[in-house]
Amino acid sequence: MSWRAFSLVGVIVLVVGTALGSPSPSRAETVERPPFASSPIDLVNAVNALRASFGLPLYSISPILMATAQAQADFLAATGSMTHSGPGGIGLTDRLLAAGYPLAGDLSLGGFRAENITGGDETMPAEAAVDRWTGDAPHLNTMVSPNLTEIGAGVAISNGRVYYVIDAARPTSAGDPPVAATSVGGGSAFAGDVSPEIIIPVSVSTPNADGNVFHEVKFGQTLWQIAITYETKIDEIKRLNNLFDNNIYPGNTLLIRTGVLVPTASPTASPTQASTPTSLPTLTPTERINTATSTPIGVSQSALTRDATVMYAMIGIIVLAFLGGGIFTLLGNSKKS
Repeated sequence: MSWRAFSLVGVIVLVVGTALGSPSPSRAETVERPPFASSPIDLVNAVNALRASFGLPLYSISPILMATAQAQADFLAATGSMTHSGPGGIGLTDRLLAAGYPLAGDLSLGGFRAENITGGDETMPAEAAVDRWTGDAPHLNTMVSPNLTEIGAGVAISNGRVYYVIDAARPTSAGDPPVAATSVGGGSAFAGDVSPEIIIPVSVSTPNADGNVFHEVKFGQTLWQIAITYETKIDEIKRLNNLFDNNIYPGNTLLIRTGVLVPTASPTASPTQASTPTSLPTLTPTERINTATSTPIGVSQSALTRDATVMYAMIGIIVLAFLGGGIFTLLGNSKKS
């Protein structure tokens, strides 16, 4: 076979190999979504970095403050507002007390606590929030106050905006719930030996036989928490229950959804008399391999079949290319003769 025939075969093989080696458009590709702007821990770390630059001890993370800050961030995201008041107008001190935080200080003056909130584009990082708070004395004092020792942070995103919240406070030395008759918010306060009730998280209820979903309101739960948990809207819950405001109370039963499809339970086979167990044949390792599926995990049978077809087609094209080259050589030799 002449060099021209070899060149022709080489070009054909190269073109076919390139075409078959290119990614198949039918195969799914992983789409990477942009990462979330910052997490609550990122926000805590940014605040503690600022405290370290002032030579102050780092804030300790309080699980209760993490919960209250996140709840406020969720509330801001759900309402699209920037406010220190929570659902129903509840203030920071009462929110901390309701969550069971052992707040130190004179509760009639609010106790030792502070809260910072801000928001911006959803790509805004936690460091930018801290920089913004550093620009004025009250917000800066929340982050570098020597009288506060614990922190919680919350981050929420809605409609392309991110909402950042930090709650900083100082607990009582004994870590016990506070004893006071009145809080600065004028709401429910705790006195004597009465312990504050903990806000009960919202749990999703299953549909009943009619396909309706009901929720029993527990202590501390609000319409916005229930709407977020059930992935619905506050206005829809109010419409279904003929509510004219956002006030709900423990023990209320709310209709959340109607007409939810209830999966039909498969019929249970009636019990039969137990049969005498029989021994099963022991399979050799070779038999076990033969009886197992040969399809790799994560690859469909159709994909394997398609790849095999492509391989056979490539082999056939290469063989035809060599045959064509041989015929081309013979024709060239015949012309010379």
